[in-house]
This record gives sequence, structure tokens and C-alpha cells, in this order.
Amino acid sequence: MRLTIVCIALFANYVQSSKVLGFFPAPSISHQRIFQPIWKELSLRGHEVTVITPDILNDLSLVNLTEIDVRIGYKVFEDLKLLEKMKSKNFVLIKILNIFHDIQRVMSSELQHEAVKKLIENDAKYFDVVLLQTSHLFPLVYGFGTKFSAPVIGISSMDLYLHAHDAVGNPTHPLVAPDIMLNLHGKLGFFDKISSVLHNILYRILYYWYALPMADKVARKHFGENIPYLGDVEKNMSLILTTVNPIIHPIRPNVPNMIEINQIHIREKKPLPKDLQDYLDSAPEGVVYFSLGSNVKSANISSEIRNIIIEALSELPYKVLWKWETDYLPNQPYNVLTRKWIPQQDVLGHPNIKVFITQGGLQSIEEAICNEVPMVGLPYITDQPYNVRKLEEFGIAIGLNPGTMTKDQFKRAILEVAGNKKYKERVREAKAILTDQPMKGVEKAVWWIEYVIRHKGAKHLRSPAADLSFFEYFLVDVALFFVFCALLLTYVVVKMIRWCRCRSKKGLTKEKAN
Repeated sequence: MRLTIVCIALFANYVQSSKVLGFFPAPSISHQRIFQPIWKELSLRGHEVTVITPDILNDLSLVNLTEIDVRIGYKVFEDLKLLEKMKSKNFVLIKILNIFHDIQRVMSSELQHEAVKKLIENDAKYFDVVLLQTSHLFPLVYGFGTKFSAPVIGISSMDLYLHAHDAVGNPTHPLVAPDIMLNLHGKLGFFDKISSVLHNILYRILYYWYALPMADKVARKHFGENIPYLGDVEKNMSLILTTVNPIIHPIRPNVPNMIEINQIHIREKKPLPKDLQDYLDSAPEGVVYFSLGSNVKSANISSEIRNIIIEALSELPYKVLWKWETDYLPNQPYNVLTRKWIPQQDVLGHPNIKVFITQGGLQSIEEAICNEVPMVGLPYITDQPYNVRKLEEFGIAIGLNPGTMTKDQFKRAILEVAGNKKYKERVREAKAILTDQPMKGVEKAVWWIEYVIRHKGAKHLRSPAADLSFFEYFLVDVALFFVFCALLLTYVVVKMIRWCRCRSKKGLTKEKAN
């Protein structure tokens, strides 16, 4: 009987097995950590998964997972000095435009990979669903949706840009939910409102009239001239899975096919390496953990900022564990231990960690909250300034500008967060909110992906707003009609008043003549 049940279960898993393609082009391990658990879980559930990524799992136990390693994207990314452009003080839209051009070049290099070209040229190949990274200005990814004519699901590793919301008809009110790149939230001042409204208009002009047509031209070089317009593929996405959470991101009304997932990369704790375990255990007074993530590396910060940080850390009454990516830290204080790589989730789970100094990346923030560790934020790029400001509002962090902070400011911030119990209490409240959900992020993501596979898409969840143009959605045509009516009415009224005055004058003239 038991053998029969097992056979039935295996057969059910077999018949439900589907072919899944994923293209996640961002050369950034912090972004790839969001996507990796999804394609791993799909593989474990029996689906035949093919993934194009610059960060492969290389897990031999996943026998039905094929990974195409496009790590060439990292070299192009570094050659273009994309991080420096992200940190620049340029106008937001100029910065976005520069990022778009460079990301296009990164993806083009990945699409020229021999295995990727072979996949694209294989007309016999088919997939039941295509998963695409849609966090940033990546319209070129939709080329895979045109090639394989399968339902498309967008997955983001951070909050979405405006065009992704447009793709599924999700509301993008400029005051309720300003674009994350503007670093605006809470009650907006008058000029903040003007800035947000103008950004909503100008961003869409940039995306729909420039970025999308340019990406479409590039896509035709890789996928052929007969593909549909990329904008049409984007508008027909079945779902978007977005990694937002209620602590950082604004509460907004979402359409049914905008699915919020979070903590997708949070895993069970693993034992620490012995040297780190001994170091943390030997510090009952507390340890400050310092990491600027995988993109903004500590070793790349300027010598001026590095000296300020080192001086402040040397005066702390705590030990410090610092993720420093080279073999040598100049003027390394006696109380500081450096490592090129640190198992962050496991370190944050140690009871002696008092403060986490972070760049404010979304994944790092979720790891800190889940381990009840308050933070000091040193934001540099993209959504990091916004994230840190939200942490300050919630009362679980102090944020500083790394370009202008002094040694005393940095030191005071660390001592305040480490010594004031209110930060620990607030981060516990944040954890209670963040983790109180019916299912884990990975389970939720995979359930919705399989939902799309079962129904061969999700057109029944599609909002009619997705089919409206920008002018229709914001009632520009209706507003212009009312303006025209008002002008016409004004014109008629003015003409009537003039006619009446003219008649009145003629009547008075006749009376005087008589």
C-alpha cells in the first residue's frame, strides 16, 4: 500500500513537471540571492529549469537544473564603472539614463554567450513559463518572452520603477507612492509634490519614447527581426513578484497580479566557522558588525572616509567584525577583526552582536530585522538612502551621510544604537510585523509561478488599467476636454457681454439723438 502511494506521488510530480526558463542578468550577488532560492525550489519540485545568470548555484544534487554561467557580465559591469555612476550626484533621470545604457551593454555581452545564442537559435525549444528580472531598467529581458511565446513573470529584487507598475496597471500616484529613486516618503512638502509629479511624467517620456524603442532595436539583433515589440510583451506579463516589505516600503493598493514577497533569501542558521564563533563568544560586552554589502565594498571607499571610520571604531568599547575585501586594512585598530567574506545571516544571529553598520541594502535590512539587530546606515546608491530614512522613521536605525559625516558623529551613532534599549525594542516590533505572514516568501513565489503554469497565463487577473495609455490613465484627454469647454464657455460669455454692451451703447446713442 505504501509503495502504491509513493508511486502515485512520483507520477503526480512527473505529470506536473514543467519547463521553466529564467533570465536574471544583474551582475550582483545581492540581487541574485533573491532569485536563487526560487529556481532551486522549482527544481526540487520536479520542474525542468534552465537559468541564465552570472551567479550559478553549481549544486550537483539539482539534477534537473541547467545553469548558463554568464559571469562575463561582471567584467563589463566593472569596466563601465557603473557603481561610480550610481553614486554620482547627477539629476535622478540623468543617472537612470546612464544606468540604462550601461545595463544594455552588460546584457548584450551576456546574450552573446555561446550557450545563450544556442538556446535562442534552437527553434525546437519551448518553455511553459519565462521568469525575467524586472527590478531595474531592463526592457531587453523581454526578448526571451518574444522568442518562446510563453507566459512571462517578472521578479524584482527591490521595489519597482514606474514602468513595471504600468505593465500590470498598478496605481502609481505621485504623492501616495513616489518613485523610490526620489527618496521621498511621508507627508510631502509642496516642492516635493512638484518634483514627484514631474518625475512621473519625465520618467515615462524617457522610458516609452527612448529606452524601450532602443532596447527593441537591440533585441532584434539577438532574437531576430520578426519578434513582437518589446513593449507589447511587457504589457502582457502575467505576474510581477516584488520583494517589498511593510517596514520599508509604502502601503499601496496593488492589482491582483502584483504579488508582494519578502524574506525570500532568509534561511535556517548554520554553524559559524570556529574562528568567528570564538571571536564573537569572547566579547560579552558586545560586537559591532560592519559590512557595506557586495556592491559598495568597504575596500573601495575613499581614504578620507576610511580614516574617519577607523578612528571612530578604535575608540569604541566593543569589538568590531568588519567585512574588508583585501588582505590589508591600513591602520587597523586592535579591536577590529577583518574578513574578506562573512556568513552574514549566521553572524547577525549571534547574541553578542549589538549593532549592524550597513549600506542599507534591502536584503541586509531584512536579515538584521529577522535577527533583531538595530542598525547604523551609511547609504550610497539606488534605494539605499530611501531605505535608511525609513529605518530611522521606524526607530530601528540612525542614518548618516558617509560623504559628510565626522568621526564624532559616526561614533555617537554607534554608541546610541548599541546603548539605547529603544532601538532593540523597536527592531523586535519590526520583526513581529515582518515575519507574521501565512507562508514564507519562497513558498509564495513558487505557488504563484505554478499558478501561472497551471492556467497557461493569468489574463483573468489583468487590470484594464494596463491597456490604457498614460494620457488616458491620468485623464489628460478628459482634462483637456474640460479646459476646452471652459475656454469655449468663457469665449461665448465674453462675446455675449460685448454684444450686450454694444446694444446698450447703440440704444443710448439713439435716445440722445431723439
